[in-house]
Amino acid sequence: MKSRSILKLVALAAIALAGYACEPKPVDPEKPSGGDEEKVDVINGTTIEEGMSVCGLISDTSGKGIPDVPVTDGYSYVVTDANGVYQMKASRYCRVVYMSVPAAYKIPLDNNAHLPAIYKTRDKAKAIQRIDFKLEPQELEKKFTLVMIGDPQCSNTSEVSRYTQETVPSMLATLNDAHAKGKYPNAYGITLGDIVFDSTNMWGNMRQSMSNLKLQDGGWFPIFQCIGNHDHNSLVQSSDFDATEEFFKYFGPTDYSFNRGDAHIIVMDDIQCTSIKKSSKPNGYTWEYKGGFTQTQLNWLKQDLSYVTDKGKKMVVLCMHIPMRAGATDGSGFNKSAFYTDVLDLLRQFGEAHIMIGHTHYSQNYIHESYVCKNGQPIYEHIHGAACGAWWSCDSNVTGQPNGYSVYEVEGNSIVNWIDIGSNRTADYQLRVYDGNQLYSGSKGYTYQWCRTSNIGGSGNITATGSTKLKNAFVAEVFNDDDKNWKVEMWQNGVKIGDFQKLANGSCCNVCLSSYFFNELGKNTTSWANKTASHYWYFVPASGNPSAEKNWEVKAIQTIPMSGKVNNYYCSSLTIDYSAF
Repeated sequence: MKSRSILKLVALAAIALAGYACEPKPVDPEKPSGGDEEKVDVINGTTIEEGMSVCGLISDTSGKGIPDVPVTDGYSYVVTDANGVYQMKASRYCRVVYMSVPAAYKIPLDNNAHLPAIYKTRDKAKAIQRIDFKLEPQELEKKFTLVMIGDPQCSNTSEVSRYTQETVPSMLATLNDAHAKGKYPNAYGITLGDIVFDSTNMWGNMRQSMSNLKLQDGGWFPIFQCIGNHDHNSLVQSSDFDATEEFFKYFGPTDYSFNRGDAHIIVMDDIQCTSIKKSSKPNGYTWEYKGGFTQTQLNWLKQDLSYVTDKGKKMVVLCMHIPMRAGATDGSGFNKSAFYTDVLDLLRQFGEAHIMIGHTHYSQNYIHESYVCKNGQPIYEHIHGAACGAWWSCDSNVTGQPNGYSVYEVEGNSIVNWIDIGSNRTADYQLRVYDGNQLYSGSKGYTYQWCRTSNIGGSGNITATGSTKLKNAFVAEVFNDDDKNWKVEMWQNGVKIGDFQKLANGSCCNVCLSSYFFNELGKNTTSWANKTASHYWYFVPASGNPSAEKNWEVKAIQTIPMSGKVNNYYCSSLTIDYSAF
């Protein structure tokens, strides 16, 4: 024990010399006590079998054991018996032991940061270790709220400050305002990966930024974490497993689940690190990777879902970093060879299924038409824009959508409504309208036009693609649309005069925003002319001159497929300069 203590002190001293001494330290929620020779024979009337390495009691606040609680070491599951006791022979790779919190109990929070405390650290030096958990009963949350946070991706203290002073207060204000109106009850946040940006020295700062978030009604807003490719520690270059150790120290397991109301929520690591390359970020390196699960992860997921009863009457929400979409073959997303169909087949056993994703720095909604759930609706994949937007360079993602977060309203076994909210923006700010004929320029002298197919900028001669369909047209950018559940209408003098048509995905980028990136921000890669997801709709007025039209209004109409709820959003002015970004 002394040698480990000395090594720990040496490690801490090294961190201090590197300039990180002021960084908040990771906190282990309720680190288990006990000596190296801990002996466990009987717990709450249950005899512990020979060869077990971890065991414990899960009880309620009265001390009564809770049966049938799934407990995992991250590789396999056991459940508590009638006495509330679990026991397992933990994997030699086990770092933490944790539970899938039942819906009838509150999510336990640690006393230091009020972050989810569903796990405790495994001490491998002990032949057998007792790890207990205590849960507080509650009524089933038939209504609750999920706040999804894509890619904070902070690489330095300046970016952490923006996240802390813009994104976090905006989320709290949204929840507080809604609570005053009886909306958004029982809120839980989930990041969707890339919490940091190959910047190991920012882990403590980011943990602190999401700690102790208290609402005006006296409740806490706890945030769960998902790991992204830039959260895999690139200073540890031995293996994918070793690269996740730092994440475990600050936030706990990478594959876990919990239950709220009639919903089962899963968070998983879908990053498979492959090789190291140099980076300009603080670590000096970043991992190259492919997307998907290992066989061990798939086995874990199957076991996790096996403990969900009445799947056909429940909703499942799977949170990951890299998109699934149609499946990737080149490492750009969740690879088809990495159990793509297996995962979707598991999800469609449920009454309703949603996949929550980050990574792209733009919104895209992908409907898995071939994978229909028990409610008759296909699996719906929500790909979220980033909290950092275009990597904190402005206030927009790479397609123009404001940087921010998304709020999902859950009732029973269904998501009945959702909305993207820009940090420090109003909730009704859901679209912009442009003149397809407008010519944009700037300090670098590059010119851009929506109706011109090829707009060249940057020293790398990057093409920002426009579309001839936008000539003489109003162009409506609807931030979080999809191809099935939205329509956009043109109104003038209080009368509907026509419908907008949607451009196909991959056919156009945000030309106005690209002009800003290349002319004013000095960007020089294709990331700043992204056209993957088209959020652009067009309508040609009789005059052929949108800027001359009067008394017009664009109405964007969203129908939530699961509930049928209709949301209307409006815009009646043209975006003519870069101030919107």
